[in-house]
Amino acid sequence: MSESTKSDTVFDDESMHVGQVYAKALLGAAESSLKVDGMVDEFQSLIVDVLDKQPAFESALANPKISAEEKLRMLDKVFAKQMDGTFLTFLKVLATRRRFGAIRSIYQAVVRLRDEAVGRLRIVVTTAKPLDAAAVESLKVKLQDIFKAEVVITTKVDASVLGGLLIRVGDVVFDGSVDGQLKQLRKATLAKAEQVIRDKLNSLAS
Repeated sequence: MSESTKSDTVFDDESMHVGQVYAKALLGAAESSLKVDGMVDEFQSLIVDVLDKQPAFESALANPKISAEEKLRMLDKVFAKQMDGTFLTFLKVLATRRRFGAIRSIYQAVVRLRDEAVGRLRIVVTTAKPLDAAAVESLKVKLQDIFKAEVVITTKVDASVLGGLLIRVGDVVFDGSVDGQLKQLRKATLAKAEQVIRDKLNSLAS
């Protein structure tokens, strides 16, 4: 492994760790004020509606050469009149501690932890042709029946997809026809449940 590859892995791991730590802190603060879902929505809006469209603003807040005082002034100027106070304070903490560069890792960790807490599953469905709303809803109902969880579907279009569609659940990807995928997903889900039962029985017997 090259030195650059090693360094990239170290930085990726550090970013994930930072994301996890700060995500838990933010969710803890939101839970204490009973506004977790609203906080997650506001975080998403920050990423999609502000940082994605104004990369220079994100770079400035992550720039170690810009003073903490200036970063706080920037945040107040842009967000003071429209952002939840708890969330704005959180962003100021990131800026003053030079952690704003990890903002996207923190957001990903927030979404993941919140989904785990409420039993929500995010699934990415990629098809060769766009799916209409009825097809997406039908697929969502079938997937919720299979996984016994609330499902949030994100659709993508890729003309190179063969066999109908790709379904990504976390790090696992299923490909093939729609009916074949659902059967494969159901089989995999049942097999996992059976393994859990066997493990528990073996534990009781030992």
